[in-house]
Amino acid sequence: MPFEFWSWWIAILTLASLAGLGWVTYSAYFSADRRAKPDEEGAQSDTVWDQNLREGSRPAPLWWFWLLLGLLVASVIYLMLYPGLGVFQGALNWSSDHRLSNRLMQYDMTFGPKREAIVAMDYAELQADEDYMKIAERLFGEHCAACHGREALGQANRFPNLTDSEWIWGGTIGDIEKTIREGRTASMAGWEDTLGDRELELMTDLVVDLNRGESIDDLPIKPMYDLICASCHAADGTGNTALGGPDLTNDIHLYGGDRASIKFTIAKGRFGEMPAFERLLDDTEIKLLVAWIVKNRE
Repeated sequence: MPFEFWSWWIAILTLASLAGLGWVTYSAYFSADRRAKPDEEGAQSDTVWDQNLREGSRPAPLWWFWLLLGLLVASVIYLMLYPGLGVFQGALNWSSDHRLSNRLMQYDMTFGPKREAIVAMDYAELQADEDYMKIAERLFGEHCAACHGREALGQANRFPNLTDSEWIWGGTIGDIEKTIREGRTASMAGWEDTLGDRELELMTDLVVDLNRGESIDDLPIKPMYDLICASCHAADGTGNTALGGPDLTNDIHLYGGDRASIKFTIAKGRFGEMPAFERLLDDTEIKLLVAWIVKNRE
């Protein structure tokens, strides 16, 4: 098997390296020509490199030998105790996986009951506890603030404000939890290929009228609105949280509420994405986040 081959390869290469280092150390200090003392101080051998470089006959300093010997002994002891020779685990049977498993087990034993208690707590009780809310705020700062801002006010005409009452996918506790766990993907199609320039202008007028609370029933573009827009935004423009269709009857706009931004949205579409966090955050962290977000809404 390939794994077994590479395991033996690593073991042989490691042992060969140690043996080679041991041989070099021995030959440098204890071979016959090294033990022989030169006839006079500074004598040189007959070995010549590069025409005029001669090898000296004196051995390397003795403290080098003790250093190399100490490193060899430490290496052998390490390889006896810890992994280093292929699949051999060492006398201590240590591995990073075992260490991580032990740490996780200790963590669960220490904090598991507390975390389970948080999951079982009522949201109102969680929100009343300042310590828990500080933890939740730190979680928000770590995982959510990059998009929604430190104060959860949204930013850059791309990421929604979480402190108001406008929630495209629903603002109940269950809706918010589902949004955090599963994420959301917007699917506002672009209609520039379906609507001509004139119809784009009329549809923009319709949305502006909805924002102002004016009736759109008599507008000439209303039949087209009913055909391509009402399924997501409802016939009266109040939105559809099940499909992520925002309410058009208020003055809250994720991508900008000026006429140019509204027209661009209708023409080009919007495809924002809220990533899912259920694999990154556990039940305790998600519950704390939901409690903090709900508490900080207006």
